[in-house]
Amino acid sequence: MATTSPPTGTPPAGTGTPAASPQTLDAQDKIARLRAIADDFPDEAQPKPLTTAERQLASRTPIVFVEKAAVFAEAAPNIGVALSVDTVALRDAIASDLAYGGVVDETRTLTSRMEAANIRKKLKAVKVARGIYRVAKGYVTTDLGNAVTPHVDEMKRALQRAPKRTKKKAAPPEPPPTVPKAPDPTPQPN
Repeated sequence: MATTSPPTGTPPAGTGTPAASPQTLDAQDKIARLRAIADDFPDEAQPKPLTTAERQLASRTPIVFVEKAAVFAEAAPNIGVALSVDTVALRDAIASDLAYGGVVDETRTLTSRMEAANIRKKLKAVKVARGIYRVAKGYVTTDLGNAVTPHVDEMKRALQRAPKRTKKKAAPPEPPPTVPKAPDPTPQPN
């Protein structure tokens, strides 16, 4: 007979708090390191949240365009001064985009790798769990299965998807009631 280990998260004997799993401890460590990197990242102290339009404008404008505008403002100082162009700020934005663009790309790659690793682990567990469910559905039909029927019912409920919420369509307006025509009182020739 196979033995099973107690599930992770069960409290050690004599304590009232559950022990954190190794995955939780590792995730908390990585989250703390990522937050330290985020805190160290150069940004305004209290940045104003960007609107969707502002994000689109910045992301759709090539950094080369900003460089060309800075060169123009320096080549035509009268216009640069008239428009109050700070070419140092433009060059800072260019340098930041070029330098930290790679960090952004690596962060996206890391996110993708972590999501893929989690999905692979979950897929293995899901296949095992669905196999258990297939066996359990047959097992509850036997005399010995009566004791575990509630567990199989719980598995079934957990698998059911919530019904899709659809917007209620407005009922079409009802046509105005029609009044039946009264018979014509004049006699009709046969």
